[in-house]
Amino acid sequence: MCGIIVLSKKGMNAMRRTYLTLSEEDKDYLKTLSKKRTIQAQIVDRAKILLYKSDGMTFNAIAEKLAISSATVRLCVSKYYEGGIEKALFDTQRPGRPSEITDDAKAWIINLACQRPVELGYAQELWTLNALHKHIQKHAEEAGYPRLTTITKPYIQKFLKEQDIKPFKIRYYCEKRDPDFESKMHEVLLVYKQIEMQFDENGTLIVPDDYKLTITVSYDEKPGIQAISNTAPDLRPTTENGEVYRDAEYKRLGTLSLLAGIDLLTGEAIPLVSETHKSSDFIEFLKILDKKYPLQDTIRIILDNHSAHTSKETQRFLDTMPKGRFKFVFTPKHGSWLNMIESFFSKMTKQMLRGIRVKSKEKLEQRIFLYFNEVNAEPVVYHWKYRLDKISQVEAMEATL
Repeated sequence: MCGIIVLSKKGMNAMRRTYLTLSEEDKDYLKTLSKKRTIQAQIVDRAKILLYKSDGMTFNAIAEKLAISSATVRLCVSKYYEGGIEKALFDTQRPGRPSEITDDAKAWIINLACQRPVELGYAQELWTLNALHKHIQKHAEEAGYPRLTTITKPYIQKFLKEQDIKPFKIRYYCEKRDPDFESKMHEVLLVYKQIEMQFDENGTLIVPDDYKLTITVSYDEKPGIQAISNTAPDLRPTTENGEVYRDAEYKRLGTLSLLAGIDLLTGEAIPLVSETHKSSDFIEFLKILDKKYPLQDTIRIILDNHSAHTSKETQRFLDTMPKGRFKFVFTPKHGSWLNMIESFFSKMTKQMLRGIRVKSKEKLEQRIFLYFNEVNAEPVVYHWKYRLDKISQVEAMEATL
């Protein structure tokens, strides 16, 4: 009695092809299956059929080599073209038949996908589909899920997508904002409102009768500024070539840290360049401010909670100062955008640091100071606008910051 194989039009067209095109990953997977002795013999045969067909063997030659009928070979290849490796290797589920991949096995896959590979002995932090697939195949049998030793990557990918699990991707978030974010932000905004009130309607600074001013300095550090030198001179623009041409090779000479503040009453930029940005460097900057402003003035600094700003060493220095000489107003965690010097640093990066080349760290320091001199030749007073309209002058006058 002869069996009848019904093929779709797509399957019939595929039969006319001499070669079956497989990716290298698919070939590796099929080779692994073809050598297994713990899975069904028909799955091993089907894996070999696909491999032999990818080498250009005819249906009859494959059938003779595997001692099976040519109809079986044709059906396997047809299923591959209709539904890929998964359909070619494994029989379609029949009604009432238990699931080949049990719910427990699926739960095991999900559990693996949700773990960090490094916790399972791998070097990588995130799974790749290939790494997860190999791990599942390698450990499925000992975990009690032998069916998963033949699972395919497309199945894993489809299954995880259905579960909305994406262990191959990272989405960033800010872990637990400062619980006092709103109150700290409000304090900074109160300072900006008070600064606004120190100017008249013409933008002229109002000097009190006793000449005692509250100077507000927006402060931060910019560490890791690289001193980079060329290995060959730049080629300047010409009428033939309108761009700067630069050798792609360069030499790193080390880094410097910039500690800087902006006087929000005058717009003056105040720099300190150092090898580091430790407590001792911050104290050195405070000494610059102390020397710069009259003793009767209060120096109020807007800054973040970097450890150097709150260290015991810094506190010991502040204790030597006259009471009220320095006042710190801290920005909240993840609130650096509230500090106006960040805009200055951004502008500095675009105008001066982008593409900079120097012959030494000393030359880099000179260039930084030169930039500050140029800025201070025509200082710009920074004015904060965001949400200031929500703060009344009465509230700002009553605030002691």
